[in-house]
Amino acid sequence: MSVAKNLSVACHQQDETYYCGAATAQMVLSTIGSGLLDQDDLYLDCHGYSILDAVSNWATAPDGLAWTLNDRRPAAFGRAFGIQSLASEPELSRSICWTIRKQGVAPAALIYGSTHWIVVRGYQATENPTGPDDTSYTIAGFDLNDPWPPTPSHYTPGLAPPPPHSAGDSCPAGGGANQHVTYLAWQDMVWGVPDGYWKGRLVSVALDDTESGGADATPKAETQNNQKNKQKKSGRAKRPRGSRSGGGELISPVQAAKRAESGMRAHGLYERSDWARVLASASPSPGRLVHRLDRDDRFHYLVPFRSPRGTVAIASVDARTGDYQRAALLPKRDPTRVSAEEATKLVAGRRLELPNDQGRLLVRKQAMALYPQLVWRPCRESLSPFYPFYLFIVGDRRIYVRVDGYVFTSLTLDSKGI
Repeated sequence: MSVAKNLSVACHQQDETYYCGAATAQMVLSTIGSGLLDQDDLYLDCHGYSILDAVSNWATAPDGLAWTLNDRRPAAFGRAFGIQSLASEPELSRSICWTIRKQGVAPAALIYGSTHWIVVRGYQATENPTGPDDTSYTIAGFDLNDPWPPTPSHYTPGLAPPPPHSAGDSCPAGGGANQHVTYLAWQDMVWGVPDGYWKGRLVSVALDDTESGGADATPKAETQNNQKNKQKKSGRAKRPRGSRSGGGELISPVQAAKRAESGMRAHGLYERSDWARVLASASPSPGRLVHRLDRDDRFHYLVPFRSPRGTVAIASVDARTGDYQRAALLPKRDPTRVSAEEATKLVAGRRLELPNDQGRLLVRKQAMALYPQLVWRPCRESLSPFYPFYLFIVGDRRIYVRVDGYVFTSLTLDSKGI
């Protein structure tokens, strides 16, 4: 890669499981002089003005987020935010790069279909873009602020704040700040909204680019066939498939550690001042294998980087190809991660509340089975691949224990804008 553009955006975690839009608005608005506004107030605006898609049950829809950013921006800030509703991933990605370079204000992007809002604060590329439709350069990766996981005080109200949020608060401990994702992994994070007003579109909310006609809050008229044709050109078919280890086997945990370090070096993370300070005294440990449940035959390793003060960073590596995918710094000590034995103790012999008022289930130790690998898919209970689950099978029931110790008897898959 030849160039990198990274904006200064302090990361703040969302105060509720469905407050990603409010946290994203809080982060963006703070960079343009609004201060750290209260997420409860921001959410009421984001949710209350999500009106274009009346059928879908959005926590924060694109129009609600755009309205909130415009309403809460400082009076002296003359530029307006709008919705970028695009037909393919390459269009969205290049629009984001151009917005970061020209506008100097980080855009918000909708990922996992219509599930989650994040802030994209930087990009790596062979060259800087010259416009939103410039296709002469190659994107290598993005830098993100992810408001998930929710603040610890969401789960345990007695813990110290945030909220309220302040400069230098403990939010980065969640791992959403200083997060780097390769372009290949980014392509696996963004796809069209599955239904409703923005069906088939890929969406971001950013400052209007008046020279290119501005951001369009109304999707352009386009036939379904044209949308499919454009998505075929998105580059997804060019992803490497099949294991490089031969024989259809996954790479080993030790190989994953080596691939994580070499990939991070290749993307220049060891040369960045913020990453270098942390990684200088850290070494990768053998990876933990994770099975992705919403994709057939998809696996990745989570590779912890440990220093004398504990786990300081974590990286993800494709377990079939060995490709480095993403990494996150953990500025403070890594949150507690339970072992398989500890996870078993959290469910064995306990009565757990089943979903949809089905009563409580006694989990008998002799009648439960632990799936051999960690599992993950995007869901309300975990919007980060860095927070997978232990999976326990009890008859035809599935029980999930997230690696930070929280227990769930089902996963919520149909949330919008959380």
